[in-house]
Amino acid sequence: MFQVRWSNGKWLRALALSACAAACHTDEPSSAPPTEKQAEAAAENKQPVVDQKIASAMAAAQREGAPLGAEPGQPAPPADGVLSAEAAARELAPGSAAQLVVGGDGSSPKLSLGPARLAAGTGPSGVLQLSSRTGGSVMPTIDFELKSKTSPAPAAAAPALAPGATPAAAAAPGAGVDSVVTRFTLQSARPAAQQPGRLPDEARAEIAKLKGSTIDFVTGPHGAVQSQHYQAAGNSRDLEPFVQSSAQALSSIALPYPAVPVGVGAFWMVKSRETVQGAEAMVYRMVKVTGLTGDVAQLTLNIRRYLIGTTLQLEGLPPHHVRQFQSEGDGTLSVRAGATYPSSAQLQDRFMALVAPDENPTQGMPIQSELSATLTLAP
Repeated sequence: MFQVRWSNGKWLRALALSACAAACHTDEPSSAPPTEKQAEAAAENKQPVVDQKIASAMAAAQREGAPLGAEPGQPAPPADGVLSAEAAARELAPGSAAQLVVGGDGSSPKLSLGPARLAAGTGPSGVLQLSSRTGGSVMPTIDFELKSKTSPAPAAAAPALAPGATPAAAAAPGAGVDSVVTRFTLQSARPAAQQPGRLPDEARAEIAKLKGSTIDFVTGPHGAVQSQHYQAAGNSRDLEPFVQSSAQALSSIALPYPAVPVGVGAFWMVKSRETVQGAEAMVYRMVKVTGLTGDVAQLTLNIRRYLIGTTLQLEGLPPHHVRQFQSEGDGTLSVRAGATYPSSAQLQDRFMALVAPDENPTQGMPIQSELSATLTLAP
């Protein structure tokens, strides 16, 4: 049975460290060894990186009859899940808005998803429920009440585009270059009705201190994310892991949408740079329309992330380099035509890294975590 971790009223400061610190070993995680060609491609990083799972999903959709818009013959992803800064910049320059590639627009009937243009004002509000675990340790399941507001972004937040790159926002007719900031504020936080274990008496008061924490997304006028930032209430380092997990869940559903109407069978890929476990990552999302009910589309997500650089920004980790990195997720979304965010979503996320301390590079410290999120939003 898992045990809810709590120590003198203080939260775990690093979501994925406590259960792993005593489990260090020198073995690599079990996986098939890369082929010689894969190793060469991973070492050189001279070509775009397309995750094999996403590429396979796009190929499967193509076999079902949808035309494929992505380039064929992409190389295998890096075997260790790690990209150099130079390779990442070739994929997507720092500060660039998320980019979208449409594989097919599906069958009729069709809906136009995404907003015509984001405008300043009050945004959707709702409830986000989060639960997470690290190895044998489980964090409290928390219900957050969210409220959002969109404002014009400072000029410094405008996207930086790589030569020849086309952000997802520019795919829409009449798209401008104006950026906006959507801020999600945690209006309240409380323990969920169902918990994985008994919480101590002071849990409710500690969880309530998350009230006022914020999560910001800087996007283009049509919702393509170009940067994100979160802030725990009172700059509390003990509360930060919960806000970080909330930001990760919200970033998974902060999607741009095709400029053309889409129907069942439509699929597209979104490429973006985001923060995962405090470190920058290149993220690929495969999105597919699986159903239409009136003006609501049901979508599936397949998410894969690659670490940019060789270090994680988790408190308590010694100087180190990452030997293996795996981060992936999946989910289902219900999105109303013209809405910026889904009305409901369910997400599962998994993270694993093998870290070698600089003072003992032959040692392998495994770090693992899982995150589940349920979200409901209303205009």
